[in-house]
Amino acid sequence: MKVDLEHLEYLSKLKLPESEKEKFEADFVKILDFVDEITKLDLPEEDKKKATPLSELREDEVKEGEFCDTLSNAPKQKDGCFVTPLVVE
Repeated sequence: MKVDLEHLEYLSKLKLPESEKEKFEADFVKILDFVDEITKLDLPEEDKKKATPLSELREDEVKEGEFCDTLSNAPKQKDGCFVTPLVVE
């Protein structure tokens, strides 16, 4: 399998050093091959149903002060929100 590293770099907004590109591509191909193997597994139907039902998930709780602490770590913020680069073309 051939991986288009330039396209992955563009999508991830990362720039790999030339010295690491070959190793990264080999590792990435191994990961993709492993995921492909997993999707081909013939699992019994009961194993596919072992996900946690939504009724068992906890409710989200906003605790006073936590959001402000988190926002204080943001590189950029405006009007109480995180400012991020545009990622949609």
